[in-house]
Amino acid sequence: MNTFYLKQTDDTPLIHFDPETGKFEIKGNSIPENIYLFYDPVLTWLDKYIENPNKKTEFIFQMKMISSSSSKIFFDIFNKIDALNENTNSEVKVTWLYSIYDDEIREIGIDYRDSMNVPFEIVLDDSE
Repeated sequence: MNTFYLKQTDDTPLIHFDPETGKFEIKGNSIPENIYLFYDPVLTWLDKYIENPNKKTEFIFQMKMISSSSSKIFFDIFNKIDALNENTNSEVKVTWLYSIYDDEIREIGIDYRDSMNVPFEIVLDDSE
């Protein structure tokens, strides 16, 4: 399976899913004009990955801005992460990074964590 990569723009996040290492990153702003056009390939790729995952899979989210429509799509992504955890032998982990200046992103991470059955860390990223 090939690596999935989308370059970051002002409105869309960097998405880098490396099935070889099991490290999956989503980073930046998620405020695309057409949410389904942007995220459908991501969801399709995740469905294929779930069929033959790495032994370990870590999702790292480092979001700056998330539109309300993106928040709904993220629940779809997190449902796929839960399915990966429940239906495969992959050891799954989620890390949600937030800036000290951004309580809203932290709160969004808490909401996602509370809806999941996967080890989910919310981590202060003070690298900025």
